Amino acid sequence: MGNTLECISEWISEQRWYAGKGHVPQLRELSRQSLPSEDGVAIHLLLLMDDEGALPTLYQVPVVERRDLQPADRRFLIGQTDDGTYVFDGPHDPVFTRALLTAIAPELAATANVTGSSVLSAEQSNTSIIYSIDGAPSIICKVFRALHNGENPDVTLQSALSAAGSTAVPRFVGELSSEWEDIGQPNGRARGNLAFAQEFLSSAEDGWKVALRFAAEDSDFTSLARDLGTATAGVHATLAEVLPTAEATPEGVDAMIASFDRRLSIATREVPALLKYTDRVTAVYSQAQSGHWPRLQRIHGDFHLGQALLVTDRGWVFVDFEGEPMRPMSERDRPDVTVRDVAGMLRSFDYAAGSTDGWPTEWATACREAFLEGYCAASGFDLEAHRALLDAFELDKAVYEAIYEARNRPDWLSIPLRGIDQLTTHA
Repeated sequence: MGNTLECISEWISEQRWYAGKGHVPQLRELSRQSLPSEDGVAIHLLLLMDDEGALPTLYQVPVVERRDLQPADRRFLIGQTDDGTYVFDGPHDPVFTRALLTAIAPELAATANVTGSSVLSAEQSNTSIIYSIDGAPSIICKVFRALHNGENPDVTLQSALSAAGSTAVPRFVGELSSEWEDIGQPNGRARGNLAFAQEFLSSAEDGWKVALRFAAEDSDFTSLARDLGTATAGVHATLAEVLPTAEATPEGVDAMIASFDRRLSIATREVPALLKYTDRVTAVYSQAQSGHWPRLQRIHGDFHLGQALLVTDRGWVFVDFEGEPMRPMSERDRPDVTVRDVAGMLRSFDYAAGSTDGWPTEWATACREAFLEGYCAASGFDLEAHRALLDAFELDKAVYEAIYEARNRPDWLSIPLRGIDQLTTHA
């Protein structure tokens, strides 16, 4: 019992997308946006600041308030207020999902025969709603739970690619944004995305699962890997055409290499097995620092097989352009180096092999070579001229992986360690 905010305070710590595990939430309401609703039902988009923890975090909690409670509704009940109102988590309530689609894409909502909605259960950081039209899953809407000032890269990049006619991303449907109080902004107000909707690809297969299947069978994946490289080059080319680019300055290069060095320093403290590679790794970094860096542009930023979907009669389609989860959101909208994406996918092939019984190293090598062939042929990227740069970014990614695996999955630590050994041996 209590008011709506008190109900949410008790409920929020159990949600998978809540990042403040280990402390009691201290929530205050920054914004309340109401959506048109049906008789007897209220819909609110609540923006709540959690002031507890190392850094204040802003969360979006869409709620539906009702006076009645059906047995089937109990799973998504947040709580009951002192006046007897039942408060529900909005994405699971059909009244909310209908109102949200109307707010995002009013013409579609008015003309399409929306026959149902459901929530993806596996998602960790956001909440995704699948809309069925004429009985078939057709639209997926991502509701952002943790908010920040500025447009989310997922919205920026996918909408730009879709508007440019790219078929390598799902068709963009629309987005919903809002403003809220923010004393850290010059005008005291912040603005950001609450949700966005795009085409749902019902025939899509997760690229990671496809690669694992091929690796387990030691089947030839090179044709698909080559097509993946071609598609990646196409996305990079389109992003460079439609969004700003920038020259790589000496100061920016120095800052990037310094970040590599900091990560390596952390890694050697936590993973002593890396100490024997330190000199060779830093030599690659130094060589990359003194070499030519291509023009910077917007990229995916967290590119791996799990972000690629294999779609029947369409090929590879890319999703989740939010960028590296460990980087501050304020850094994810900056132009970056395309080789970061290339390096991420190369590491992903090694992970697919390392996750498979027997560790088919030759399979991974063939996939890596085919991916690079496709990428270089489509983009004109001079691999030999930028080999040290690519090796540096791949090494930095592997060092990051070593830290992650040492902290979370020690049994997997051998995967990045083997990658570091191979990269520093041929360097």
